[in-house]
Amino acid sequence: MGRIDPFNKKCFDTVLRRHTLGGNPLQIMKCSPLLLLPILFSLASALASDRINVAEDEATHSAYNGGWQSGKNSGTGFGAWLFQTAGGVGTDSHSGFFVANSTEQKDLENAGTNGKALGMFANGVDFEVACAFRSFDAPLVVGDSFSLMMECGEFVKKFETDDSRPGVIGFSLRTGAAADAWDDFQTGARLQFGFYQGEGNFQVYDGEADHDTGVPFTAGGVSVTVTLVTPDTYNLEITTLDTKETKKLEGRKLAGDAGAPIDSFAIYNQDGESSDAYFNGFQVSRVATSIPR
Repeated sequence: MGRIDPFNKKCFDTVLRRHTLGGNPLQIMKCSPLLLLPILFSLASALASDRINVAEDEATHSAYNGGWQSGKNSGTGFGAWLFQTAGGVGTDSHSGFFVANSTEQKDLENAGTNGKALGMFANGVDFEVACAFRSFDAPLVVGDSFSLMMECGEFVKKFETDDSRPGVIGFSLRTGAAADAWDDFQTGARLQFGFYQGEGNFQVYDGEADHDTGVPFTAGGVSVTVTLVTPDTYNLEITTLDTKETKKLEGRKLAGDAGAPIDSFAIYNQDGESSDAYFNGFQVSRVATSIPR
């Protein structure tokens, strides 16, 4: 919102209040036209640039007080979580989900809200996976921004006999809401973002040939924002949570069928081994075309 001179603030507040209640502020106020011009300009700028959250969730919500389970719903604008896991059978194969807090999980440094985040572990002698699926109440529309925070450490073997396949920790945005198996994270995927074992930078797999974001992996975590520019292109913004450095990749092409909607997302820890994965701050924001009456 544009900065408002304190002398005009009372008039501005009245204009804003009258706008939200209906009516013509020019007829019902006694501010001079010269004062009203900058006020109304500021109001128009605010209406054009403000964003509202149409979906949000974070680990501090009371729904997670008893843990993070499949079928649980929290926040607004999302469907319930659906879990899938993979791995071997026995005491040396582990995958699952939990509510992390920085008091117990010392490697959770920046992605938590009041020290809390949603955690996923996947370690053992097999290729273990923890994958959580979630739908949006309505598909993303042009102008919407989906964002989250994610944090993890390097890929370090927990067992010498671990599966040799490379791991990945990240998320995908998808058409449809398939969640019948862990590898449905890629079913209908329009983009996949994450830290891929063997890569020094975060990678994004979409409709472009170049997948390297140019952002070096950091154990301090990142905030990632995907803004839909057209039904088939998007802007990507990556901010490191520890150093607050931001990289923007604009006008990238989405994968998948042209015009296919983005209906859901998935987050996953695929064989992270010694590194748990932490996610938090899920949000969809939208340009507010007007202040609701």
